[in-house]
Amino acid sequence: MYNFKNLTTIIIAVCFLAGCAGSESNVTENTEQTTSEAAETTDEAPSFETVLTTLSAGTNDIKVEFAGLTRRLLITTPTSYDNQKAYSVVFCFHGAGGKADGQSKRWSKHVDARDIIVISGEAVQPQAKWNFKDNFHELEVDDVAYITKVIEALVDGKVADPNAIYSTGHSSGGLFSWRLAKDSDLFAALAPQSCGMTKDAHEPDENTKQVSVMQVIGDQDKSFNGSVSERATMYSAVARIEMWRDFNDCAVEPVITTVGEKIEVATYASEAGIEVVYCKVFGEGHHVQKPLRNIADSLVLDFFLRHKKQSDNLL
Repeated sequence: MYNFKNLTTIIIAVCFLAGCAGSESNVTENTEQTTSEAAETTDEAPSFETVLTTLSAGTNDIKVEFAGLTRRLLITTPTSYDNQKAYSVVFCFHGAGGKADGQSKRWSKHVDARDIIVISGEAVQPQAKWNFKDNFHELEVDDVAYITKVIEALVDGKVADPNAIYSTGHSSGGLFSWRLAKDSDLFAALAPQSCGMTKDAHEPDENTKQVSVMQVIGDQDKSFNGSVSERATMYSAVARIEMWRDFNDCAVEPVITTVGEKIEVATYASEAGIEVVYCKVFGEGHHVQKPLRNIADSLVLDFFLRHKKQSDNLL
């Protein structure tokens, strides 16, 4: 004879256990889902602007995404860095085959004495060349748009003084600085070094704003007298200075000074205060000896910091 009371108790117990098992399964599933969502939130990369405006004192090794590519910047701030202050910013660009580290080491030693921020850019690797001319390199990268976005983020974040942004570079980086002089109005002054200036690419035109430029070059540099090849023709040092002197409405006759025995500086000035400066290093080739290079770099910084961008060119 069946004991219905016992059977009922068994059925209730089985149902209770099944319910507990289902609840435990739901809890586990919900916990895993929450953990997964948290992981996704944690892994999400900070925005371009956030990365560039949350800087620490000293050197910040930063990677940002732009146009589907990871780009690297070494941003060095003074040891007394104040995140409530907008600083003068010097961009420096390496030569072909280089990385950001070399130019960063070269220029960052000046940040404390000059109270500036130095930003050493790195071209897309492994190509490691700046896009100084369209349709020239195998990988076509819009470096002008990239640097423009970096500057806009720094200005919007009140890290950079929009009136005091400068560019210099060696070789390929110098050529890129010539391109920025022509195609961008965000810079107060630029100083291409140890490089040519490309025909049909870097000539100022009706869309170019007048801007102070300084060329530093050894008179034995491969690009000093210009060059002609199937891929690019380079203006001589004298020709490029004359072109920008004329464009900037500077005086025909320069003021010439000498620094030591091997550096001559010719300064052409306009009535509006714009300068075209030709810094020639005698007896030096593509890589100027370090003691002379250090002197030239100090002259470049002096040149930069006496120039502010005209108010009608502001972002």
